[in-house]
Amino acid sequence: MTGKEVQDYLNVVGTMTKDSGAYAQFAGISMTVDGNKVTNIKIGGKPLDPKATYRFTVPSFNAAGGDGYPKISDHPAFVNTGYVDAEVLKEFIEKNSPIDVSKFEPKGEIAEK
Repeated sequence: MTGKEVQDYLNVVGTMTKDSGAYAQFAGISMTVDGNKVTNIKIGGKPLDPKATYRFTVPSFNAAGGDGYPKISDHPAFVNTGYVDAEVLKEFIEKNSPIDVSKFEPKGEIAEK
């Protein structure tokens, strides 16, 4: 997606309510959330470039519009990897058990105004 498309996407998913099933989980992204808008977006520590192209992954459920996410499965650059979310999670748990949940706690990637 272009940086502009990523920003539009984050304006929806980045503003999902905490403690809802739809609350977004991020890695490598930081931003400020102010109401229904995100600003100060950084990807990999660098400011979002509206004209750059970005590649990212999301669960197939969300890509198809599940939990109110924008449907991106019909985006021209969308690629279905064929991986099933539950199988990937199972494999991760098997390879990384026991899981240290403290490694996955939020570290201030999302600041709210």
